[in-house]
Amino acid sequence: MLNDADKRAVARRFAAAATRYDASARVQARIAAAMADRLAAFDLPVGARVLEIGCGTGLLTAAALPRLPGVGRWLATDIAPGMVAACRGRLSADTRLSVAAMDGEGLATSGPFDLICSTLALQWFPDAGGALARWRSLLRPGGFLCVATLGVDTFAEWRAALAAVGASGAGPAYPDAATLSRWLGPGGRVERQDFVEHHADARHFLLSLRGIGADYAPTRLSASTLRQAMRNLDAARPVDITYDVRWLTLRAP
Repeated sequence: MLNDADKRAVARRFAAAATRYDASARVQARIAAAMADRLAAFDLPVGARVLEIGCGTGLLTAAALPRLPGVGRWLATDIAPGMVAACRGRLSADTRLSVAAMDGEGLATSGPFDLICSTLALQWFPDAGGALARWRSLLRPGGFLCVATLGVDTFAEWRAALAAVGASGAGPAYPDAATLSRWLGPGGRVERQDFVEHHADARHFLLSLRGIGADYAPTRLSASTLRQAMRNLDAARPVDITYDVRWLTLRAP
């Protein structure tokens, strides 16, 4: 579980990566497209208010807005100012959109919203359960919550390579389905969808994480341990890395 100091470190990494993020965010773009498909299927009212948490450079925002012509206002937020600037620059022509620097755990906005959505942000929150409860409270009756986050089997291949050299550190610990269901609360649904990303070798995989700013780990590995784990991962080249994506959805009563 990350703490507040970890979260601040993560925010700094993402802010620094904003200008290069899209070049490495291959699987993130696929997940954003899958989220846009889900959002397009929701029965949103005309003039709907939407809150997006962890917008990054605007991958989901750009994929979803054209498919939701009935949306009245879309507020895209991110804790990293660099990401906010990138999202605003990408979509400045859409008058329905406003973008703000905001912590998803301490939202400086009020509801109600017809839709709250988030892709690949929740796993960085020290109190993910508390965040989900807060988001639920901001929904209008009948409003939708749709969140994509990472589950317990994410990076299973890299974790196995680390375990083989006696190391356990591989970024934050991701929750299992039971934990996510408890956090989401009554009426929520948790589904799994695996996204596999192909890499030439272990170095390419680790550089892809650095490229998007997602290379933070609470504990650092020694150089020798890291090299041995990379050799273990390279034994199965080309390297396939699994993102265990969990979809959290609910409709407010």
